[in-house]
Amino acid sequence: MSQEPEKNDAVSPRPRPFWKSILFTILIVTLFFGTLELTLALTGVRPVLVTEDPFVGFAQNIPLFIEAGQPDGSILLQTAPSKIAFFNYQAFPKVKGEKSYRIFCMGESTTVGHPYYDPVSFCGWLRAFLKAADPSRNWEVINAGGVSYASYRIANLMEELSRYQPDLFIVYCGQNEFLERRSYGRLMALPDWALRGSALLSRTRTWAAMKEAIGVVRPDPLKNAKERYQLSGEVDEILTHTVGPTSYHRDDPLKRQVLKHYRYGMERMAQIARGAGAQIVFVQPAVNLKDMSPFKSEHKAGLGDDALHMWEDLYRRASELQGQGHVSDALPLYRQALAIDDRYAELHYRIGQVLYETGQYDEAEKVFWRAVDEDIAPLRILSPMQRIVEEVASDAGAPLVDFPRLLKEAYVREQKNLPPILGKEYFVDHVHTNIKGYRMLGLALFDALVREKVVKPDAAWNSEKVEQVTRQVLAGFSVNDAAEALRILGRTLNWAGKLEEAQNALRQALELQGPHPDTYYFLVTVLSRQGKYDDAINALRQMISHYPQKSGPRLKLAELLVQQGKPDEAILQLQEELQLNPNAPNAPNAPNANLAHTELAALLVKKGEVAAAIRHFDAALRLNPNDEYAHLFLARLFTQQRRDDEALPHLREVIRINPGQHLAHYGLGAILRKRGEFDEAVKHLSEAIRLNSNDASYRNELQAARDRANK
Repeated sequence: MSQEPEKNDAVSPRPRPFWKSILFTILIVTLFFGTLELTLALTGVRPVLVTEDPFVGFAQNIPLFIEAGQPDGSILLQTAPSKIAFFNYQAFPKVKGEKSYRIFCMGESTTVGHPYYDPVSFCGWLRAFLKAADPSRNWEVINAGGVSYASYRIANLMEELSRYQPDLFIVYCGQNEFLERRSYGRLMALPDWALRGSALLSRTRTWAAMKEAIGVVRPDPLKNAKERYQLSGEVDEILTHTVGPTSYHRDDPLKRQVLKHYRYGMERMAQIARGAGAQIVFVQPAVNLKDMSPFKSEHKAGLGDDALHMWEDLYRRASELQGQGHVSDALPLYRQALAIDDRYAELHYRIGQVLYETGQYDEAEKVFWRAVDEDIAPLRILSPMQRIVEEVASDAGAPLVDFPRLLKEAYVREQKNLPPILGKEYFVDHVHTNIKGYRMLGLALFDALVREKVVKPDAAWNSEKVEQVTRQVLAGFSVNDAAEALRILGRTLNWAGKLEEAQNALRQALELQGPHPDTYYFLVTVLSRQGKYDDAINALRQMISHYPQKSGPRLKLAELLVQQGKPDEAILQLQEELQLNPNAPNAPNAPNANLAHTELAALLVKKGEVAAAIRHFDAALRLNPNDEYAHLFLARLFTQQRRDDEALPHLREVIRINPGQHLAHYGLGAILRKRGEFDEAVKHLSEAIRLNSNDASYRNELQAARDRANK
């Protein structure tokens, strides 16, 4: 017989519906993160995306342009601060006016106007010509070129810009396809959802705080190495994002894939323009053929030792003859080398030079192009890619402005004694033209728009007006602007491994503008890479004489003096550096003072002045408690003096800062073994061997610890 429940028995509560549980959880999590975001905002934490684009254009939900309210209530779209490292600052109304015609210039650093700036880019020249020729319209010519951008990211950017009521896109693209693939291959491989999700996170202060916290708990082990000997706080945002020519190797399958993707990207741009109801104009990119050698050359696969030795002998003898001016004698030897290996880019370039010097211009141009096509680091558009531009423009029914042809016509018109093979007459480096070249392209685009009936010049427009606009634009280009362009050019050439050209550009900047700390800084970098250490030392001494109160140059000078076997002079430079810097951790020049202390301490150790060295290491750690180098050096000094108790905390700090530092694991393990803490000693010594298996002393120390642990 079943029992009836008593009246006072508690009734079990009904379970909460599942959807309410989910909703309650979402509410709690949202409130938590909302409160956290508000707290972080009040404490001054800014989202990562405010100052940088961690996805360098691959995440499509990180816009190039952001809204900015104006006093009159209107809204401007302006370049996002996170994108300024790669783009010119531009601004235009969100709502396009009735008489406005909106043009977006798309592309890479040539579109940006490198090494100059927007007003003298082809986009800037076009803007100036349009406004002067047809004032009946409000011409909005927006320079959306991005440094190091290639077709993949340019097409992504066009998707964004297609929402801003475009009337016309101008596309100059093709020089960076291999650079983008090599530099950003991993980002390009990420699925779109991963990029979009990460991009959303980068908008939050929580993510910024987490990154900062991780940096404190697990500091970048390379940070000190990255900062050491930097002469200024400037970070080269562009070149540190992209790999240099030495990172490239021959990869024919990749080349075919890149060409296929390039065609797809260009076709996609035409489709985006069509979908936005806008016109599109393509520009055929131009390159410096005769005055820029290949960035990297490699021999063909399977070349045997005997063949290689024969090739090297022929190449050496031909080079010597060419250098002596005996170009006719050099050519047969170069051709014999070519019969052995026809994939070596520099060989084609040398043959092109000889053919040019002997007046065989048509053949020289073909051979120069072969040198470009065989370049292992193809930082210039390849000839098959130029054909792709022609085909895509034709298929899309779009106008094509043939920039190489324009430059060749300019040779005939302006360089009457030279054959029309593109070179230094119009180029400042491998792909970027001088201001004359940019003006020429801007005017050609203007003429193309006249033919397309986009622009209708008024009756007063003539060649005299063109010259008037030219004078007005150039009047805004100062000596300082020209020197800055040469500095940028020198830095780019240094990155590309063209060291002699980089040095020439930087010395021109000094001649033009006079002393400038950044010019000296880049010149010292180039001279050091060339092994011209005495010249680099002289440049640093000049810099210090002009800027005696500037913190930093003496650090580099001390490094070079040590290299040249002059430690006492280096010590004097470091002591002078320390006189410039207060020993305050938050002082602007504290990093330089930290480095000066550590380098001075290391030199004092070599002189046997250990007590003074320890004082400087201690001073360095007061300025930067995460200085791995100072901790490690102090630990070694204390160990040598049998002051193990003082060495231990420094070794543990090194491991906290950089768990991959095998020297710290070994030193800590050895001390622990001596102290009888065998289990922990074995753990650290095993890790030291895992990190560096080639040191026999590590294995001996580990065996000794294990033997004692097993007794």
